[in-house]
Amino acid sequence: IARTFAAAGARVMIADLNGDKAAATAAAIAAETGQDVRGIDCNVTVEADIQRCVDTTVAAFGSLSTLVNNVGWGRAYDDCLDISPEEMIESYKLNTLSAMRMTRACRPHLLQAQNASITNSGSMVGVLPAFDFLPYSAAKAAMNHLMLGLAHHFAKQVRINTVLIGTVLT
Repeated sequence: IARTFAAAGARVMIADLNGDKAAATAAAIAAETGQDVRGIDCNVTVEADIQRCVDTTVAAFGSLSTLVNNVGWGRAYDDCLDISPEEMIESYKLNTLSAMRMTRACRPHLLQAQNASITNSGSMVGVLPAFDFLPYSAAKAAMNHLMLGLAHHFAKQVRINTVLIGTVLT
């Protein structure tokens, strides 16, 4: 995603839980494209990290017009009734709340930008749940609904889309 945006001429901030990896990826993309690409550590389940990421991005580039919420993680369960409430909550924090928090932190900047957009990495299991990935499925379904609501709310100011991704072997 970062490579595609940089190749199109965008200045890009890559945020990742592993800041060293984000910086190395950013340096490689900057070398390939000649664009200003930077990396920052950010735990998207921590509100202070999100705000620091947004503030650092705006300070570096002067503005912010595009947000890509590309967060997703889940694990398989042999028995979907073995899932604890805490595991459901952690999945929701990562796969749903992170997109809401990042969107909220970026909102003032997006509302000032021309042609502002948010793109979310959703999942097909958010539409048709996988019985062995229920926490992830439920969290991605919630993110789909959250972003649909926000898309209606900001329709005249910020374009919001969610791409429903299928199974990816990582």
